[in-house]
Amino acid sequence: MAKRKMHEISTDIMKLQMGLDMIDPKERELKIQDLFEELYDKEDGIYWLFNDNERKIDMIIGHIDKCRKIMKSLSKDNDQIKLLVISTNESLDTIPKHSVFNPVSIRESNGSVDIIDSNDIPQEYWIEVVTKKLDKKRILKELKAGKTIPGANLKTKPFVSGLKERKTNENI
Repeated sequence: MAKRKMHEISTDIMKLQMGLDMIDPKERELKIQDLFEELYDKEDGIYWLFNDNERKIDMIIGHIDKCRKIMKSLSKDNDQIKLLVISTNESLDTIPKHSVFNPVSIRESNGSVDIIDSNDIPQEYWIEVVTKKLDKKRILKELKAGKTIPGANLKTKPFVSGLKERKTNENI
C-alpha cells in the first residue's frame, strides 16, 4: 500500500462514516477500523518526526553554543595577534612592513582621558546629569589642546589598524 497523507486517510474515514456508499455495514466497520489503524500509525510517525526534530534542534543549539565558544576563542586569539604586533614593534623599535598585501600599521589612538584622581579635577569639568559626572570629552579636547588639568592626563595607547574584527551575530 502506498503511503498516504493524513488528510487522505481522514477523508476516507469521513466518507465511510457518512454511509453514502453501498457497502455492507459490517464491511464498512472493518474498513473504518483499518483506516483508523492507518491513521494511528501515521500519528505515531508524526510524533516520532516531531521528537526527532526536537532532538535535532537541541543538537543544533549545542553546535551553536560550540560555535560561539570557538568565535570567542578566535576573537581572543586576534587580540593576542594585535598585542604581538604592538610588542614586536616596541621591542624592535620598528613598524610593520606596509604593502598592497599587508595593510597592517600601528598608530597612536586619538587619546582618551586617564583620570588619576577625579577629586582633583575642577568643578568646571563636571557635568550634572542625575549625579555628578566628569565631562571627559571636554577634558580630552582641552588636554589635546595642551591645557594642564589637575587630576587628569592625556593618555594614548597603540592600536593596530588594518585588521578588521568580525562582528558576531548573537541571534544565531
